[in-house]
Amino acid sequence: MSNGHYQKLQMQIIIFLQIQCQSVDEHDDLIQSYFTSHLLKYHSHRHTRDCQHILFGNVTKSKHMAHGYGSSDIIHPIAETRHAIKAVGQFIKRDAQIHFTVVNNPVRSISVLEPGYKGGCDDQIRSTTPKSAEQKNCLMAINAGFFNTHNGSCLGNVISDGKVVLDSNGVQNAHFGITKDGHLFFGYLSEIDLVAEQFQQLVGGVIWLVRDGKKYITESIKIECQDTQETGTLERFANVMSARSVVGSDKDGRVLIMQVDGKTDHNGMSLYEMADVLLEYGFVNAINLDGGGSATYVVNDTLVNYPTDRW
Repeated sequence: MSNGHYQKLQMQIIIFLQIQCQSVDEHDDLIQSYFTSHLLKYHSHRHTRDCQHILFGNVTKSKHMAHGYGSSDIIHPIAETRHAIKAVGQFIKRDAQIHFTVVNNPVRSISVLEPGYKGGCDDQIRSTTPKSAEQKNCLMAINAGFFNTHNGSCLGNVISDGKVVLDSNGVQNAHFGITKDGHLFFGYLSEIDLVAEQFQQLVGGVIWLVRDGKKYITESIKIECQDTQETGTLERFANVMSARSVVGSDKDGRVLIMQVDGKTDHNGMSLYEMADVLLEYGFVNAINLDGGGSATYVVNDTLVNYPTDRW
């Protein structure tokens, strides 16, 4: 199949990671509150390098060639989604509902979109995931980036189809991106990286869950280097049961997306439990995205999970 034909097909079945801004339940909003109160406190990229494990030296990112890059062939299925019930818990087991998608050809199949329409971040609009997915007639969509729960503004670095939508001016938090030269990017960015990496897609998260095949939560918390009085907040963020959204990749460069249903303090998974499940499902790298009450999973225009925010 020719590249030209693929471009026509792409507009019909593109998958995206959406920057989601919608109505919020203040009682299930732990994750957004953390991002607003903690991550917007500036730390330099050098600070991040100095805080990470010596194993990684000065390298604050992981890059791997994306599945299917450079090939004129389309590898089917473009995306495959399945759902499962997973028993979690160290002592008392509980069931968690999992939604899981494997994406082939991610460079040509995935976009980070603004809420509602192009310019939605500038306009600080609130839009549901199904509505925003209409921009590209998406096969599958999730909410991804964090947002200000008071005014709806998008947060972090955001690049959509090669356009810089939002520059965080060096705020240090974990990111997922796709570069022009066909690499999947996971990790922390300097202000120079935002330009030098030539991102086509980029979205920020909170906590690098899995790094190069190993759990990285504890190290990621240390890298964040938060003030002493906020340590409890970040640890609660990692340990509390809640709905979770994750983007990552496998050893073949396919993008893996997973979401777990839940309600903060009632059900769902901690980030440590989530990381164990991610490794079981073949994640080599994984970034935690906006979860909690905002967690939304749409497949073929149909909401398939149980978000707790008001719609």
